[in-house]
Amino acid sequence: MTRIYLIRHGETIWNREGRLQGQLDSPLTLHGIRQAEANGRKFAEISARESLSLHASPLGRTRQTAAIICELSGLPYEEIRFDARLKEITLGEHDGYRGWERLDRDFPELAAQRRADPWHFQHPGGESTEMVRRRLAPFLGELQEKGGAHLIVAHGVVNKVLRGIYLGLSEEECFALDRRQDGFHLLEDGAERFVATEPAPD
Repeated sequence: MTRIYLIRHGETIWNREGRLQGQLDSPLTLHGIRQAEANGRKFAEISARESLSLHASPLGRTRQTAAIICELSGLPYEEIRFDARLKEITLGEHDGYRGWERLDRDFPELAAQRRADPWHFQHPGGESTEMVRRRLAPFLGELQEKGGAHLIVAHGVVNKVLRGIYLGLSEEECFALDRRQDGFHLLEDGAERFVATEPAPD
């Protein structure tokens, strides 16, 4: 049996500003740090009763989130497998752009192409969601073949696509999934449930 705990990094400065991070980085806000701390306290309870294999995206915001979780849970940071397949989708030349509204206004032809086929659309030098699915499917397959319990710290789009693969969702259903940062998704027995964690006041 395979059990997967799927965490999105805590809120970042660019999340708060509405910027499109992609594979660029900005640090966690104080609220994002508190979100990671809340997850760390929860995983102190979980890791006391089961052994966890640790995986994370190698980008800065996931490393920072994972470090906080490990410090508060007692999980060994040095045992995290940083896997490039867990990096967030990149918008290529448009990573770091100041929001979808501005991007669509500045590049209306690209906006029309994205709306026409959002799953396969690529920004210049970037990835499509389908390309992300293709790099994540083998990763998920490896975890399911191995079995056991796995903690993953990754990103909004990546986590949606992982959940979509696991649950057998359509492209539209996958896009409709949430990207919460106030807890984690538990994938088990072909289903998912969200476990909310309560951050301390900023």
